[in-house]
Amino acid sequence: MEFEYKKSKILTDLIFGFIFLLFTIFITIMILRKMILDWNQITNLKIVFAILSICLFSFLTYLYLQTAIVRYKYFQINNKEEIKLDKQNQIIIILDKLDNKKTEVNFKSVKSVELYYSWNTNPFSSDLGYSKLNIENSNPIIITQNNLNQYHIYKSFKNKVIKNKSNFLNIIKI
Repeated sequence: MEFEYKKSKILTDLIFGFIFLLFTIFITIMILRKMILDWNQITNLKIVFAILSICLFSFLTYLYLQTAIVRYKYFQINNKEEIKLDKQNQIIIILDKLDNKKTEVNFKSVKSVELYYSWNTNPFSSDLGYSKLNIENSNPIIITQNNLNQYHIYKSFKNKVIKNKSNFLNIIKI
């Protein structure tokens, strides 16, 4: 695996995100309270500053919580299965960690590949990319960036890549 998620780090991020949410709600209530009580002394500049402050804190809270939630979903996928590529034999090995089953899928069974990169290179969201391998007559295989580097998938299935998207973070869509 490229990078191992730690459950304690994810929970810490979620707790910190909820604390930030509470702080944002508190700041919003205090600003609105001040505006209601001192309506006569409020200028247009203060209203603009208040709205910008509320929007900024709301946006930052959304980003932090959304990143933690997506990382938790990736953690759940990585706990359920591990994917390996055997380029020499041209097979995808799927190790189901829950049932201790091993499944092999031939490279030829892959219809198309969708790559969702995280454009951010800092530790905050650089690991929030995934690959989706669409298999003939089967459910797609989702491989997180932490399970198998997307570069290896791209190199193995270069001619089958139909989507190559880059976002801050990628919510898994099946």
